[in-house]
Amino acid sequence: MFGSDLTFRRFGIYESDLNIDFSTARPFLVTEILDCCTRNAQGAAVDRSFFWNLTVGARTEWLLRIAATDDEIPFALRCPNRACSRELEIELTVNEISGLQQQVLSDETINVSSQLRLRRPTGNDQLAWLGRSFEVESEALQQMLCTLVVEGTPSRESLDEIGRVMDEHDPLVNFTVQVQCPDCEQESVCEIDLEDVSLNRLRQAQLRLLAAVHRLAAHYHWSEEEIFKVPHWRRDYYLGLIEREAADFANQRG
Repeated sequence: MFGSDLTFRRFGIYESDLNIDFSTARPFLVTEILDCCTRNAQGAAVDRSFFWNLTVGARTEWLLRIAATDDEIPFALRCPNRACSRELEIELTVNEISGLQQQVLSDETINVSSQLRLRRPTGNDQLAWLGRSFEVESEALQQMLCTLVVEGTPSRESLDEIGRVMDEHDPLVNFTVQVQCPDCEQESVCEIDLEDVSLNRLRQAQLRLLAAVHRLAAHYHWSEEEIFKVPHWRRDYYLGLIEREAADFANQRG
C-alpha cells in the first residue's frame, strides 16, 4: 500500500510490462513504471502528474517496493579499501529502507540554517533539470539548489553543508550504508544507488517475461496476444510442464 487508496502490483507479468523502454531517461522511466504498476482503490489508473509531483525519495521508495519480490533485498558491494577490494553482499529489508524515509518526513521543508530552508526535489524538478546544461558541476549544483529554496539564498561556500543536510533529511536519494569488510576489517561508508538497483531488477523481470513468451510461443505455437490472454499463474504452470518434459526427455536420452 502507498496510501489509503493506492496499491501496486508486481512487474513482469502483463503485456504492458513489455512496453517499458529501459533505455529511456531515468525520470521518464521511473514515471512509466510507477504509472504501469500503481492503481487506485477502484483499480483505475492514477493521473500521471501525481507521480511527477512525488518527491524523488518517495519515487525511489515506491520503485524499490515494486522491484522487491521478497522483503529482503541483496546488495552487491566491494570493499573500498583498494588493497582488499573484496566483494561484499549485504541484505536489507524494504521496510528498513522505507523506515529511514518515514523518520524524516515530519517536516515538509529542510532547515539548513536559520536563514536557509529548502524543499525536497520532485520528479518535476528532475524533469526541469534534465533539459538544462551547465559547464561546471558546481554551477549545476547551485542552480539546482536555487530551484528548491523556500527561504534564503544558498552560497557556493555552503554547498557542502547543504548537501550533508539534504542527504540526512532525504536519505533514499543518496543512500549510504556502513559496512565492515570481514577480510581487512575496515569500516567504510558505501553508496548504493537504490534507483539503479530497482531498475536493474525490473529489467531482469522484463527479460524473464520475454523469455517466457518465447518459450510458450515455440512450444504451443501461440501468438503473443494469445499468450497474454492466459492468466499469469497458468502461464507459470505451463512453463513448469515444459521444463519437466524437457528434463524427462534429457534423462531418457542420458
